[in-house]
Amino acid sequence: MDALLVTGPENITYLTGYTTPGYHIFQCLIVPAEGDVRFVVRNTERVNVPDLPWISDTVPIEVQALTDPIPTLLSAIRQAGLAGKRNGVDRRSLFLPPLYYDQLRGELHDLIDASGLVERHRARKSAAEIALIQRATGLAEGSITAGLESLRAAETDSDVAAAVLATLARSGSEYTGSPAYIVPGVSSLVTHSTHAQRSIGDQEPLRMEVCASKGRYHGVLTRTVTRGRPTGQLRDMVALSAAAGEAMRAAARPGVPIGEVDRAGRSLVEAEFPAAYWPNRGGYSMGISYPPGLGEGDVLDIRAGDPRPIEVGMVFHLLPTLRVPGLGAVGCTDILAVEEDGTRFLTTLPRTVLSAAQ
Repeated sequence: MDALLVTGPENITYLTGYTTPGYHIFQCLIVPAEGDVRFVVRNTERVNVPDLPWISDTVPIEVQALTDPIPTLLSAIRQAGLAGKRNGVDRRSLFLPPLYYDQLRGELHDLIDASGLVERHRARKSAAEIALIQRATGLAEGSITAGLESLRAAETDSDVAAAVLATLARSGSEYTGSPAYIVPGVSSLVTHSTHAQRSIGDQEPLRMEVCASKGRYHGVLTRTVTRGRPTGQLRDMVALSAAAGEAMRAAARPGVPIGEVDRAGRSLVEAEFPAAYWPNRGGYSMGISYPPGLGEGDVLDIRAGDPRPIEVGMVFHLLPTLRVPGLGAVGCTDILAVEEDGTRFLTTLPRTVLSAAQ
């Protein structure tokens, strides 16, 4: 392959550090095997690039070309002497629509599928990347603590969300790849439901899944909280979720197949309850994120039967949330880092029901 054409915002950020909320407009990084890196980008976004000296040239997509940017990209490819060469693209990218791919295919006859090439490198984080994820996780934890404190006087889930989101902004989180999921009781059984001015009972579990972002690297965790004293059933279910997460952490050693990590936690739950209590995957890779997604599921998932090995540098969001009929989606989710000297949770809040009454 003579050059890689990169269109996904996460991959562009990983390779260059460039970031913008305007990634919904087409952009493409031209990375040759040898020579200068060029960036085809919206004309108004060029002001973001001068601080990135490894991008030698920016090619503007002018206003009249915003809805038809491929001719601008093709011109840049020709100017770089790559028109007759082997150019790779990520055919799975959400940011390379079929129409654009077909246009490229019509002009670049030696276009090859390079899907997953950058992602394979993103799967293993450096110490600096893990430090950013740790910082973001700390911000998310602080916001959950603020939400718990607000619960004493809060009337609705939106009141708690206001405290959480304000704390995120004040503490330095950037905009996040996913909203905060702050939902009480059985309403939390509706996947990806968010706050909606629902009232909160004193013993009703409130699901709080909150993420934060630093340098586009994300941290996230979930805790189940109550205003009053939690019921015995709720304490038991959260304890089971925490035990499943701990079993996964202990299993996630370098060389262990990812599917075995999933099995370590899932087997504890399925020994007591139907599989439907935990319908989700076991976890997903964490790192760089842009809306509308949070995790790096396109990089790596923890799921049953996956033979790929755990490696040093991998970071995961573990997902043993239990969907309990009549109670809600409850449990703990945590960030796990696989490092040279072992595995550890980057989260520090207790993995129990957190009560505002305590």
